[in-house]
This record gives sequence, C-alpha cells and structure tokens, in this order.
Amino acid sequence: MEQSSDLATDLNNLTAPVKGVYEYWQSLPRCKGLPLKSALAPMEIPLEFLPHVFLMELEYNPFAALVRLQGTYINYSLGQHFTDKYVDESTFGESAVAILASYEEAAIKRIAYVSQEEILSTSQQTMLIEAIHLPMVDDAGEVKFILGALSRLSGSDNPDQEFRGRHWDVKVRNQIG
Repeated sequence: MEQSSDLATDLNNLTAPVKGVYEYWQSLPRCKGLPLKSALAPMEIPLEFLPHVFLMELEYNPFAALVRLQGTYINYSLGQHFTDKYVDESTFGESAVAILASYEEAAIKRIAYVSQEEILSTSQQTMLIEAIHLPMVDDAGEVKFILGALSRLSGSDNPDQEFRGRHWDVKVRNQIG
C-alpha cells in the first residue's frame, strides 16, 4: 500500500547518505530546471555516500530502466547485483511494474521523490530501506537518468547472514518539491 505526502519539511530527517546525495544533486548545474547528467562527477560526492549511490538510465517507447551503476553498499547489504541489468521481474520480481511506474512518473513529471521500501529476502528476512530518486537530464533537457541512494532503516543487520532481496514493497513515496 503506497502513501504519498509532502516531504519538504522532512528533508532534515533523511538518512545521511540519502540527504548527502540529494544535496549533491541540488548543487549541479541545471538545464530546463533539472541537473545535467553530464555534470555528474562521482568523485565530488562525499566518499562515505558513494557506496549507497545508484544510477538508472531511462529508455522510452517502451519505457525501461537500466541499472548503470550500483554502489557496493547496495551490492553487499541488500544482496543486489544489478549493474547493467534492467528493472524487470528477473531483478525486482513482481515489484518491477510499480518501480518502473514510479520512475516513469518521475521522468514525465520531472519530480524527485523519496521512498520507504520493505524488502523481503529469499530467507524470509525483512529490511526497511529509504531511497531517493532524482531525475537528471541530458544536454537537450530530456530526463534520461535517475540518480539515487539507498540506506537501511531497520531489519536484517546480521553481518554473518547474507541478505538476498527478492521482493520489494514500496510502503511510502513522498515527492520532493
């Protein structure tokens, strides 16, 4: 069940990696109101946040999202190894449709959003994460990328047991703006 609300007053409550990537995104030069992907310089993102970063490349007609970059925190902590893979049922299970719809809405409406998502692992563990999704444009001003960051809020923090996410459930999605 997805809920929506105004997040403007909650930006200070974001986890450090999510807030840090949002602040970096805000600092980038813009074209048609959104940051330019060509200005993205990963080495300018604070080092402690880089493992939390992901970058999606968007395709249109039909709409698709390709994971271009995925930080090591996401690989290890969430059991996701999706670099160079598409968001589809093989990567995100039945949640792929909702995830793609959120990316498409962000691209079309040119909006950023934060989500809280519950991830169920193959061993039936759960984890609650916070994620930020920030649209970026090409040099013509078209939304072609989503820059993001993930951070664990609770659950499955046993370092001796590997976590392999298999089902994502978006609990809350808040537009920023």
